[in-house]
Amino acid sequence: SRAAKFVFLCNILVFARVVPSLFADHYEDFFISASEPHQIKALKLEILSLIATDSSITYIFQEFQDYIRDPDRRFAADTVAAIGLCAQRLPKLADICLEGLLSLTRHESVASDANTVDGEAEILIQAVVSIKSIINQDPSTHEKVIIRLVRNLDVIKVPAARATIIWLVGEYCSIGERIPWMLTSFLKYLACCFTSEASETKLQILNTATKVLLRAKEEDQLTIRKVVSFVLELAKCDMNYDVRDRARALTRILFSILGSSDLDESNTSLSKEAKHLIAEQLFGAPKGCRSPEPANDRFYLPGSLSQIVLHAAPGYEPLPKPCSLVFTDVGRYSAQVNSSVTDDSEGTSGSLDEEATSDYSSQLSDSGSGFSNGSEESGSLSADEKSSPLIQVSDAGDTNKEQNGGASSIDGISVSSGVEDILSKRALESWLGEEPMSIGPKPSESDLVQRSASISIPNIGHRVKPKSYTLLDTASGQGLKVEFSFSSQISDISPLLVCVEVSFQNCSDEPFSEVILVDEGSNKGLDSTEQALATTESSLSSHADVPTLVPMEQIDSLKPNQTIKRVLHVRFHHHLLPLKLLLCCNGKKHAVKLRPDIGYFVKPLQMDVVAFRNKESQLRGMFEYEKRCIFAEHILELNKDKSDNALTKDAYLVICESLALKMLSNANLFLVSVHLPLASKLDDASGLSLRFSGEILSSSVPCLITLTVEGNCLEPLDVSVKVKCEETVFALNLLNRIANFLVESPCGR
Repeated sequence: SRAAKFVFLCNILVFARVVPSLFADHYEDFFISASEPHQIKALKLEILSLIATDSSITYIFQEFQDYIRDPDRRFAADTVAAIGLCAQRLPKLADICLEGLLSLTRHESVASDANTVDGEAEILIQAVVSIKSIINQDPSTHEKVIIRLVRNLDVIKVPAARATIIWLVGEYCSIGERIPWMLTSFLKYLACCFTSEASETKLQILNTATKVLLRAKEEDQLTIRKVVSFVLELAKCDMNYDVRDRARALTRILFSILGSSDLDESNTSLSKEAKHLIAEQLFGAPKGCRSPEPANDRFYLPGSLSQIVLHAAPGYEPLPKPCSLVFTDVGRYSAQVNSSVTDDSEGTSGSLDEEATSDYSSQLSDSGSGFSNGSEESGSLSADEKSSPLIQVSDAGDTNKEQNGGASSIDGISVSSGVEDILSKRALESWLGEEPMSIGPKPSESDLVQRSASISIPNIGHRVKPKSYTLLDTASGQGLKVEFSFSSQISDISPLLVCVEVSFQNCSDEPFSEVILVDEGSNKGLDSTEQALATTESSLSSHADVPTLVPMEQIDSLKPNQTIKRVLHVRFHHHLLPLKLLLCCNGKKHAVKLRPDIGYFVKPLQMDVVAFRNKESQLRGMFEYEKRCIFAEHILELNKDKSDNALTKDAYLVICESLALKMLSNANLFLVSVHLPLASKLDDASGLSLRFSGEILSSSVPCLITLTVEGNCLEPLDVSVKVKCEETVFALNLLNRIANFLVESPCGR
């Protein structure tokens, strides 16, 4: 969308200002399309002007030539400004840019109108301003450029452009040989057209006349004084009070210093030397005045709202300054390592002294790898889980030891990567506002390591019992009872089909014949709302030839008290719409509705914990949904164990089994892992997490689900359900479904 593109470009612009080389090779990606809005065009222009290099500027200028001819003249003016920025960044191209801008000035001065500031006039103003910025870099080499601009003053009628050219002459009136020679004629020309100029041009004429008078040669002093005196007299009678005030101020300063018989300025409170000093400070030699900081150059955290609106939004807080690592701590840790690690520890990267003196940038770059491998569980639930222990205790140090080929560890801290791991942790903790981890020999909080227990639930697949729903009750079916449950079986006909296991039971004393379920007929039974949803769902699918219901095998005879099961392959029009079917038996037809369950619109996707986390890290922001609910089903099982004389089950294992069975009985998912951090408090289930993975049937898009538990084992638990999926609408509906059936009691629906 345009809004998302605008946000992306705003954040890219932040990095392009600091490190333009990041995007220098991708300049073609920022070329502008005619259909884009002006805000996006302006951002791309600024990025192009920042990342242009000697090798890419030729192609960028070719694009700029097309942009200048764009019907949107405001965009064309921004392009001219971008050309000026490129010339400032790449001084070798300044002459080429100046030639192009001067020719553009001549062309636009003919087409522009003095009474308007939009259209061609805006392009002319921007061209002159760009020329001015290029000249400011090296004024001594651009004398001819200033003279060419002065010669074009007769055809340039836009006040802002004229004022800029007049400012250039006054600022650099003493440069070279030709400009001082033409100053007298130039001032006479300005005096002749003073009364017809706009107010901003008149103000600039007064300033330029003052500068020229202060720097004029002795042989030209008399003539220039007379011209300046004439201009000041005209300005004192001007209709604009700003012009009149400026003229009076300049008169009191200049003519008290230089002396004048025409004006009575003898009564002054300032000495001649003080006035001369003031005049020199105001109108003396060219000064590199610092311009105020533009609003779009203010830096805020990339990705924040403040960076988009260019001011501190409510609640915005900048990152704190990271604290540096004290070298005494590094030395203490080095001594500890030297006393514990043998000489054959080749896994360390570089010497400890070199790592201790590494800069902060290397610490920050290593922080990601130091923490990404620090808390991963070992493997997932697989087919050989029977042979594995029920609970596998692991910690960050052991995990790193396995992944790094048996490197040794000290107090749970991996030594395979040397001191940079400790530096990285210190740096990250300082950014997060946490207390830095102590590296000394204190046995208390400094040696704490995030230990975890990977819990295996044996035979979980055989204990899953899908929930049954009534399709036709005994009273409506005249003794025929039909129930259905969603099957975890994957259809071999089409990925759009959901397998439903239907049970036909004869509860009467008479047999039923020719029992069959058929489709009521496409979309003719849908109302307007259902039709719209079905149309939307079908438009998102490319399997238009898949039937709604694959014909089932007919039951010729169903004897009393007999139960026969059939598996239906059903295609639902939408995961919220029921499918209308006809149940035929004994020559009669019963209209029934087969309600879908979005939990079975997915199929199990086998993966381990590492693959789960890698995929999870790619699905953030708009692909992540979270909801909280209360889960209390485990309390019934714990109370049941207390009432029985049998051995009491472990409370943590009961919670894990209850949550896993609840999920797998209501959704066709794969249990990736069950992870329990070993808490210091007894019966504290906080931090228990279950990971499930699935794949959407219709699109094969992965769907990751994480349950995180908070609370006491003997009380109702607060469960956080997090669903990550690229299909955002599907993920939101699946999240709501999971939250609903977790809250349901065992005897619910």
